[in-house]
Amino acid sequence: MKIRKKITIWISGTALFSTLAFSSLIFFELTEEPFKLIDKELLHMATVLTQRIQETTNHEKALDLNDMPYNPDEYWIVAQDDHKKEIYRSRLTQFTDISTPIGKTRFVIEKHIPRTHIWLKQDRHDDVMFRGMVVQERINGRFVEIRIAKPIEDLEEELIRLGMTIGISLFLCALTIFILSYALAGRILRPISAIINQSREISEKSLDKRIPLGKTKDELYELSVALNKMFDRIQLSFLRQKEFIGNASHELKSPITLLMLAQEDILLNENLSLSAEDSLIKQLETSRRMSHLVKNLLDLSRMEQQDKLHKEKTDLSQLIQRVVGDYADVLAEKQIQVHRQIDTPCSMMGDPEKLFRLFVNLIDNAIRYNQPEKGIIKITLTQSQAMAHIEILNAGREIPKQDLPRLFEQFYRVEKSRSQALGGSGLGLAIARKIVSLHNGTISIRNTPDRMIQVMVELPV
Repeated sequence: MKIRKKITIWISGTALFSTLAFSSLIFFELTEEPFKLIDKELLHMATVLTQRIQETTNHEKALDLNDMPYNPDEYWIVAQDDHKKEIYRSRLTQFTDISTPIGKTRFVIEKHIPRTHIWLKQDRHDDVMFRGMVVQERINGRFVEIRIAKPIEDLEEELIRLGMTIGISLFLCALTIFILSYALAGRILRPISAIINQSREISEKSLDKRIPLGKTKDELYELSVALNKMFDRIQLSFLRQKEFIGNASHELKSPITLLMLAQEDILLNENLSLSAEDSLIKQLETSRRMSHLVKNLLDLSRMEQQDKLHKEKTDLSQLIQRVVGDYADVLAEKQIQVHRQIDTPCSMMGDPEKLFRLFVNLIDNAIRYNQPEKGIIKITLTQSQAMAHIEILNAGREIPKQDLPRLFEQFYRVEKSRSQALGGSGLGLAIARKIVSLHNGTISIRNTPDRMIQVMVELPV
């Protein structure tokens, strides 16, 4: 999960939790307040009814409820003495009976009352919610219990609507918080994204670039400084490595050449024994491989250090024909047939020396890793729109799939012993890729279904 999503989840979660807790508190307070007012109303009614019962008892007259604070017919009221003798019963009691929960003096209860009997703002199921209270008073030495309840179906519907309103508000609030959190997280991470993009632009060819430092010396400023110092160390190490390879290759070139000349002079001696001659021939072959390796190292080092092309109009078809002509004796000796399908002319602006080296390496590989007998090489050069397509196929042993992506690495060999026997240095394809890259082209290798090895090169013309 990306950091932006994590920050969004944390901010949204915290904000939603706080909003939910606050909304729950508000909803609880809003639901409690009406019940408190209703309880005061019920208690006031019960108190006044107690006074009227006491007046009736003292003066021995009928119970008069004409001047009550509220109309008794709108309440469910039952008044009984301590002998369960009814003193008063309101009109609502004939439609339903309300039993008091044990141990509670205040309660909420729902009763079924058909609207055809009386209209109490019932819901669609003809259920009515009552808020009730039990009040006990002492009148002339005896206890009087008054059970009083008020229909609150309209209040219940208001609370339901309030709950739905709060729920919808919470949903909209959550959506708004999520959008704002995502935008805020993006704003927070914007400097980090800029650092990441700038770091990606720093490559082998642009190690001199650095991340711009911000004006505020915060944690991101310290991160940029640390990365720039790391790039300084990488650039220094990279330059030293290139210089070492170039210097070492240059210093090795002369001693190896002198050694080869000495070995060739000794081989001209007619008095050498057969064993000594065989030994010198093997040493000379080894020296030649070392010379070839040093030459490749020097070429690769020069290309990596200079990274410059001496561009001029170059005909690719002529270069390929020239390379094939240079290898004519080798091809005849190994009995390798070359099939060419070359569009002429096929010109491009490029470095002719480096392009010649590209085709030398590729054709040399096609010869070196071909079949031992009756080998085949197919060379195709075509041009389409702004690209030149070069395809070189050779018959040879199939390259394992796991080795294909690594063939362009320096010194990488599919089979170490076989490559050494054939004289490969492990740098030919690395040099080829570097030349193609300098010309803004692409190169790839794959096994074809007809058991051929295909090298594809595309160069902008």
